[in-house]
Amino acid sequence: MKAKLNELVVTVERIFDKILGGCMALGAVLLVTWVFVFAGTIAGRAFFNMSPRYLEEYTGYWTLIITCLALAYAFRKGVHIRTDVVVNRFSPRARAIIEVFVAVLALATLCVFTIESAKLLLFAISEGVHGFLGTEALLWPVYLLVPIGYGFLSLALLFYFFHAILAVVGKD
Repeated sequence: MKAKLNELVVTVERIFDKILGGCMALGAVLLVTWVFVFAGTIAGRAFFNMSPRYLEEYTGYWTLIITCLALAYAFRKGVHIRTDVVVNRFSPRARAIIEVFVAVLALATLCVFTIESAKLLLFAISEGVHGFLGTEALLWPVYLLVPIGYGFLSLALLFYFFHAILAVVGKD
C-alpha cells in the first residue's frame, strides 16, 4: 500500500515539477523584461529628464509576481534559506520527527496565507481595485499570482510532509 502511494506521489511530483519549471521560465522572462524596462527608464531619466510615475508601482508588482512564481520552485530545489545549526545536533530519527512538525506548522501557515490572498484577490475582482500611483492598473491580475504562488508552495510542502512522514515510519 505504501509503495503504491509512494509511486503515485512520485508521478504527481514529476508533473508538479514540470509546472514549477514553467513558472520559473515565466519568472525568468519577466525578470529579463523588467531589467530592460528599468534600464530604459533610467536612460529616459538621464537623457530626456523623464521620471515616469509607473516605475515604483510596477517594481512592487513585478517583484511580487516573480517572487510568488519562484517560492515553490526554490523550496523543491532546496535553495531557500534553511538554518540547521540546532537541528543537526539531534539524531537522524529526532530530526525526522522535527521535520514532520515543522512541515505541519509551515503547511498550516501557508494554507492561511493562500486563503487570505485568495480573499484579497476576490475583493480586488469584485471592487475593481486599481493601482495607487495614478497608473490605474487593474490589480486583480497581479493579485491572482499570489494565491497561485502560495498554493504551489503549499503543495510543495504537502509533498515534503509526505516524505518527512516516510522518513519517520520508514519506507517499504
